[in-house]
Amino acid sequence: MAKEKKLKRSLGFWDVLMFGVGGIVGAGIYAIIGQAAGLSGNMLWVSFIVAAVVALLTGLSYAEFVSRYPDAGGSFEYIKQGLGEKTALFMSIFMVFTGVVAAAAIAISFSEYLSRLWDIPNWTSMVGIIALMAFFNIIGSKYSSYYNGFATIVTLAGLLLVIGVSIPEFGTVDLFKAPSDGAFGSILAGGALIFFSYIGFEDLVKMAEETKKPRKNMPRAVLMSGLIVLVVYVLIAISSLSVLDARELASSSGPLAAVIKTKLGQTGATILAVVALFATSKTVLSNILGTSRLLYDVARDSKIKWLERFTTISGIGNAPNYAIISIALVAIAFGLIGNLKTVASISNIFIFIVFGMVNIALLNFRKKYKGTKDDGDELFKIPLNVNHIPIPTVVALLTLLVLLGYNIANIVGG
Repeated sequence: MAKEKKLKRSLGFWDVLMFGVGGIVGAGIYAIIGQAAGLSGNMLWVSFIVAAVVALLTGLSYAEFVSRYPDAGGSFEYIKQGLGEKTALFMSIFMVFTGVVAAAAIAISFSEYLSRLWDIPNWTSMVGIIALMAFFNIIGSKYSSYYNGFATIVTLAGLLLVIGVSIPEFGTVDLFKAPSDGAFGSILAGGALIFFSYIGFEDLVKMAEETKKPRKNMPRAVLMSGLIVLVVYVLIAISSLSVLDARELASSSGPLAAVIKTKLGQTGATILAVVALFATSKTVLSNILGTSRLLYDVARDSKIKWLERFTTISGIGNAPNYAIISIALVAIAFGLIGNLKTVASISNIFIFIVFGMVNIALLNFRKKYKGTKDDGDELFKIPLNVNHIPIPTVVALLTLLVLLGYNIANIVGG
């Protein structure tokens, strides 16, 4: 039997930090902000904070797990360590589904933005962008990192443009004005919808096997990327509300483009549409990358015969090519459904479930190894513990349940 090839450690701290920021700052902010404004009105910025805090609480669990198990499986590996392999294998269905549907949703968004510039059938551009991002994955994570880094810079530049043109309007709007149907519920409903924009770090931890010094670099990248994006997103929410009324944002098919058009005209709106193409494409890239690594790790660890093909590491990029191609094909199938809001909301439900299970896995892991000495000073450990139970993890579980309820209500309520 040939010696099993391993993923190459080619990514440094700044590479994975850019992957983290790039994975979170994606299509969600361009597509979801308008619909969220329709829910939380002038307190949209608070909804962003709520979603970020809930995501970062779970991010602490990811940071602790990845420092102990720098493995390509991400959530699969952590649930396996905390709750056992059978539970992890069952949950892997949810994980793969989440990544595939998210890639499909963002590819739909890409096709909609591209149709603003050229008269191309949406299904053609949707298939094309998934195929192109799969190709970047096939030629290797380092090249994917180059494209992701460039696209992240372009994406952030577009968001900074929105902030920059809006600064003269800061202070002209009452940002504490409550929605007419009640502030608390509306803020949580908006936060539940916005959560789709914060889930990128789940893909980031799957790069651990390709990262140098992962026990140190990965936890830092997970938490720092979340905090960076929180600041950017809150500024974007304030900027948008300062230029356009919340109802105008909610009724716009391209809310950030509408903000720019108000200040810079059609040329500015076109520029932002191009930026959105980079934002959406790199998010498709991240989802295919992360989900293919998950499928590779599940196949490697499960001993299920028909999954063995997905353990093949081959090609010029030394990548799990069968896994990448399979994920891309299934994403294309879901993308042909064509409804961004529906698939994003469904993806949210599954990511809430996966995040919840990771937190439960950490609590059980802590219980199993209570009293044992940590094997190394560099391991990250969640602070604020009572009897070896991390309080932030308990809070994470409770807040995830609340947002899950509001997300289901968003779908049922249309």
